[in-house]
This record gives sequence, C-alpha cells and structure tokens, in this order.
Amino acid sequence: MTVPTLTRITCDNPSPMTLEGTNTYIISAEGASEAVIVDPGPQGHHDHLRTVLEAVGTRTVTEILVTHRHRDHTGAAKEFSARTGAPVRGYDADHCLPVQGTVLPLMDGEEIQVAGVSLQVLHTPGHTSDSVCFWIPQAQSEAAAEPGVMLTGDTILGEGTTMLDHPDGRLSDYMESLRLLGGFGGVGMCPAHGPEREDLSVMAGRYLKHREERLAQTRELIAEHRARTHEALDAATLGRLIYGERAQVPERVIEQIAASQLAHLRDLGEI
Repeated sequence: MTVPTLTRITCDNPSPMTLEGTNTYIISAEGASEAVIVDPGPQGHHDHLRTVLEAVGTRTVTEILVTHRHRDHTGAAKEFSARTGAPVRGYDADHCLPVQGTVLPLMDGEEIQVAGVSLQVLHTPGHTSDSVCFWIPQAQSEAAAEPGVMLTGDTILGEGTTMLDHPDGRLSDYMESLRLLGGFGGVGMCPAHGPEREDLSVMAGRYLKHREERLAQTRELIAEHRARTHEALDAATLGRLIYGERAQVPERVIEQIAASQLAHLRDLGEI
C-alpha cells in the first residue's frame, strides 16, 4: 500500500483569527514524483512561498487545493499556480484557477488521486458556504487510535473555536458538518490553523458542545429580554449580553456570531 506523506508548513501570518498562522500542507508519498498543495496561504509572504516550493522539490504539483475562499488560504494561490503550472481548485468556481481554460470546482464526494494516494472531498459548510475537508484514509497520525487523517481547514481548528462568516456561513449547516466529521471516529486531524490533533471525533464533540451551550445561553437571554421589554432581541444586543462590553473580539465579529445563533433558532422555528 502507498503510504502518504503530509508535510505541514506554517506561514508567518499570526493573528487572533489565524492563530500561529495558516498551515499549508504538501501531500505526496515517499519517493513519489507528484504532490498536491493544500491551502497555499496569504498573498505577499514570499518566504512562505519559497519554503513550500523547496519542500516540494523536484516533484510535479498536480493540483493546488483550497479548503475555502478566505484570503489567508487563497491569497497566494495565483502565484503558486504560476510557479508550478498546477490548477487551483476550490468548491467555489470563483476561487478556481484553470489550466488550459477549464475550471474544475471541487465536488462533494470526489476522489483525488496523487502519487497513489487518495483524497476524498467532503463539503462541510458552516465556517463558509464553500468550506471543504479532505479525508485521507491511507494516512496514519502517530498518536491517533485509528488509521486515516482529516484535513479540516477552518471547520475545526487545532486550538480555540471557529468563527462563522455569517450570513454566508450558517450555524445550521455547521452543526451538521460537525456531526459528519464526528462520525469518522478517533482519526488524526490536521487543521489549517493550530496544531495537529489525535482524535477528530473528540474535537468535533467539543465544538458541538460549545455551540449547544451557546445556543442554550442564547435561548435564556431571548426569554429574559422578551419578559423585560416585550421586544425581540437583536444581534448587536445579544452579542453584548454574551460577551460583555469589554470583549477582546471586535464588535463586528461579535455581532456576526450572535446573528448566526439567531438565524439558527429561526431555522428551527423557535423564534
């Protein structure tokens, strides 16, 4: 059996949203002549570009894949494509760069073959509507109990929690995506930000629990606000009630988070 190799290179673009930086992955096999690059990173980080291409070496890059449309993942895609001659593929056609005029968006369930390694595309909307994960059943994480590795993009991070890019990213979709990923069991997890994790199901479970706790809190705040004012609770007010007036997160982000929670409860018919 062909044994996959995953090389992680972290871009020097740290921030509260990107943690230590964006993780770029090179997927290949020992001694193979081909490789795939996942999430090339942000534009303008020439040291990162050089480091990734040096790690690729003489191998032919057959495809450049992006887990979703955010610029810290796609910004360098055009330059990587120009340097390698490889097409850029994402779930959203607007973020694909064709070779010889053919645009090939990723499809849910699609299998991508490189150097004898199979990557399966999983559409996991929620963080954004075009978010995908890549399942590599042949891979083995050293600490994981079960074979297989999932590249989770921003759907599940190595640390902290993921912000939903509401209204494009919907909490209703996100909860389903987390349940899907949790069903893969104790396989390895390689996120686009933060360290690798040994148990995907544990991380997905933590994320689900966090979202459910926030929704329970939201339901209580809605009921209290309605009892006191006889009015509906808007996203800006909800955000302040949840995070306080001195939150370390920008107000715009807090309002987005709150709006996604309200939209989910509307989807459920609760408000």
